[in-house]
Amino acid sequence: MNALKNKTFLLYFITNTLSLLGTWIQKIGVGWLTWEITHSTFWTSFVTLSLMAPAGIFGPLFAVFAERWDMRKASLYLKILIFLVGACIWYMEHLNHHTLFSLAFLSITQGMVQACYHPVRLVFISEVVPREMLSSAVGLNAASFNASRVIGPSIAGLLILLFDLETTFFIALLAYLPLIPILIFMKLNNRKKSILETKNFFNRLVEGGKVAVQTPIIFKCLFLVLMNGFFVRGMLEIQPTIAGEILESGSSGLSLITAATGLGALLGSIWVGLGEKTGFKAEKVILPMLYFGFVVSALIVFFDNLYIISFLFVVAGFTATTVGIGSQTLIQLEVQDSYRARVLTWWSTMSFGFLTLGGLSLGYAGEFIPLRTAMIVMPLLGIILFKIIWHYKFNNKLI
Repeated sequence: MNALKNKTFLLYFITNTLSLLGTWIQKIGVGWLTWEITHSTFWTSFVTLSLMAPAGIFGPLFAVFAERWDMRKASLYLKILIFLVGACIWYMEHLNHHTLFSLAFLSITQGMVQACYHPVRLVFISEVVPREMLSSAVGLNAASFNASRVIGPSIAGLLILLFDLETTFFIALLAYLPLIPILIFMKLNNRKKSILETKNFFNRLVEGGKVAVQTPIIFKCLFLVLMNGFFVRGMLEIQPTIAGEILESGSSGLSLITAATGLGALLGSIWVGLGEKTGFKAEKVILPMLYFGFVVSALIVFFDNLYIISFLFVVAGFTATTVGIGSQTLIQLEVQDSYRARVLTWWSTMSFGFLTLGGLSLGYAGEFIPLRTAMIVMPLLGIILFKIIWHYKFNNKLI
């Protein structure tokens, strides 16, 4: 069923899209400002990926607490914190006091809050819609993220071109606001609380990991997300470095390739979100999409034309998102409510943690060898490793 028919979800969908739009405008501004200050492939990649690294590192720890939180209050308080960090980024630029340290510190701080918010966001969807709408809601929630990923960079590039980074950060700040009153007043469904109230923190964390490892379909999905994150998405998330080092195209080129990736991701999200209407079946699609993502990622560096490269980023964004959302959908349908936050946060860890490692590996390699060379080697190595492990560990079967 289409989750947009649910009025509560519709309001959340619209305002959350605006909030995510602000996140992407801010991210593009921070990434480009870092490149202008440092002209370093590693440090630009580091700051750009700082928003995602904490989710990969600390996600499972936050998820243990998230299962016991009131989802409405947690979402509200964390979104307010995200707004406050964004205000600091804007104010520092207003004073013209930003340095590499300030950008790294504020990005890591924002990343920590986002890491805490991520398991809350994943569980929150299951409280907004009934189970029969869950698959659609997961896809549409991802579509919200990726729609902002298309529009946000375009707006950011236009704002930087016509105005300045201070104005860019201020507009991003305003986009965070509409979601806050919606979180205060929206009506939610009842959710089963964790039955592990008497168990200590460590036991709850370990049990979530055991469920993920001992459930075959979940374990396989996590492996697919790991490979997708490190060998495909890692390259997609260091676009300020690619725009500055390879394309030499300025903020306008950065906005174009980031929007192109978002467009592909949006199309993938819609494909998953519409489900049966488009013939999407996650268990049949995500493996071919992963292989296709490897190939397209390797092809990008063979072209110099910005528009051809942008098209390839569309395709790469489509494949990477289809693998990510398809695997999350399979996990959502498999896991019990009492373990949902802890298991889904392992999905986040595989996704955000390994895309961070992949992106940092590319950025670090770019300090010593041509970035083009590193971007060819990475996906080709991914194909080889995946084929070996998938054959000998999983017998070439997802289900």
